[in-house]
Amino acid sequence: MAEQDTLKSIAKAIQASKSFVVEAGAGSGKTRSLIDTIRSQLLLLRDSYEATNKRLVCITFTNVAKDEISNRLNQDDLVLVDTIHEFLWRVISPFQAELKIEAIAQNALDNKGKIDNLEAILGSISITYGQFGRHFDRGELFHDDVLSFAASLFEKYPKIVRLAADQYPLIFVDEYQDTSPHVIGLLLDHFVQHPRKPVVGFFGDEMQQIYESGTVALAGRADLVKITKTENYRCSVKVIDVLNRLRSDLKQVPSGDNDPGNVHLFQSAGTNVRASERVIRSLSREGWTPENTKVVMLTHKGIARENGYLELMQAYGKKSLGNDRLLQRDDEFGEIFLLVEGLASSYEAGDYGKFLDLLGKNGLRIRSHTDKKAIADEMGGLNKVRVDGTVLDVVQFIAASKLIPEPRSIRQLIASMAGDPASDDEKLSKARVFYNAVTVVPYEQVSVFTEFVEAHTPYSTQHGVKGAEFPNVLVVVDDSLWNRYKYGGVFVGSDTRADRLARSRRLLYVSFSRARKGLAVLYLGSPASLELDGAMKMLGVQKASSIDT
Repeated sequence: MAEQDTLKSIAKAIQASKSFVVEAGAGSGKTRSLIDTIRSQLLLLRDSYEATNKRLVCITFTNVAKDEISNRLNQDDLVLVDTIHEFLWRVISPFQAELKIEAIAQNALDNKGKIDNLEAILGSISITYGQFGRHFDRGELFHDDVLSFAASLFEKYPKIVRLAADQYPLIFVDEYQDTSPHVIGLLLDHFVQHPRKPVVGFFGDEMQQIYESGTVALAGRADLVKITKTENYRCSVKVIDVLNRLRSDLKQVPSGDNDPGNVHLFQSAGTNVRASERVIRSLSREGWTPENTKVVMLTHKGIARENGYLELMQAYGKKSLGNDRLLQRDDEFGEIFLLVEGLASSYEAGDYGKFLDLLGKNGLRIRSHTDKKAIADEMGGLNKVRVDGTVLDVVQFIAASKLIPEPRSIRQLIASMAGDPASDDEKLSKARVFYNAVTVVPYEQVSVFTEFVEAHTPYSTQHGVKGAEFPNVLVVVDDSLWNRYKYGGVFVGSDTRADRLARSRRLLYVSFSRARKGLAVLYLGSPASLELDGAMKMLGVQKASSIDT
């Protein structure tokens, strides 16, 4: 479906007060359709929305996407761009009496951590929402509580849904496939069922659902108008052919301006991902260079092993969705990692504007030569412990130093573990195991990881490249790394586990579809001949070239 036809179909659904799903394959310009739809609706609705205190809502999966969409809309005050937790908290937070009733009800069901006399405790404080655990005795809800409390309040108090439908009659959900099924259910089973007829529009692609928390497919729901985008503006013609062989539910066509492209298959009997460097050199005749090529490892473990932060990654395996949390750096250690590495890199680069911003208003300030020396001494000590110490050593250095205030998240985590481990509930026990695992890791691995995640190395994971694009993409396949994924099954079209087959196919799709021009696959190890034949067929190549000779 051409772009103008897509926009007309969306406008028609909105005008008819029908919720819809835009199923948009990789490279189809999904975000452009979302932005153009919002802009066109603003032209139609601005006067009436301003007169009635209404706002259009765009729900995003990450803060990065939130900032990108806000900037592309010039920070328009009439558009509320929020993550799902921010939006739901915005809707339910004014209803303090109802929140307290729900907290008391939830507390009554807690067999291990039940708080006595909670009703009296909550009488004088407000319910708030934070990132660092549930503390009903302080009126604090956890990240996940926002979803469950919103669902319960929507069910028990129709007035909350009515008021939300009045204020936010049009909601767009970006990257719906990464959104929790609970959120999808909340919006479709409660919100859009209201007689006010609010409209929810979902934009995404079920084939690009790669996060553990992702949702189910929406394309088959009869209560949604289905709109499909088939054009691919990003990928070369040959790469589009590969994508169409990889998935059967959505066939893409070139937009008309696509590069012809090139596709290759290589094999190495070993498991050293540095073989990728030989692949790039062998393709130099076609214009491939380390600078214009992104090397994509299909599991994070391969990059961690190769670049030297495997212990850090394994420590995060002690946490639920730990791999995602490490990559997103939104856990209790993420804040201190970002601060410390940001201070070190900006100080070393002489970027003192950024350095002073990171110090913050409560950190050391430069008012005299003595202050400069004090900062230099502190940075010298910090850099030494970054190289020679553990994560715990760095955490303790920051706590004792006057350089910056100790980050709140790690301070709260440490405070929560101050008691006797024997009295821990299940949640606190898991937090203690995670803390103990991370703090013994050599801190130097954090620096290496930060260099990887900030794209200072040519390597990335399928999570790291999602939404991005590159001139050339080299995908490294190694089925020895993780039983959760078996890419050979995708190439032969079968696996003993259907869930693993679907999961592996989605990761290949996301990785392959980042390529604007060239795509190469490097198969490590010794795959069965059937797998190799399947890979050649899928990629449309006549042979697999050995990179060992």
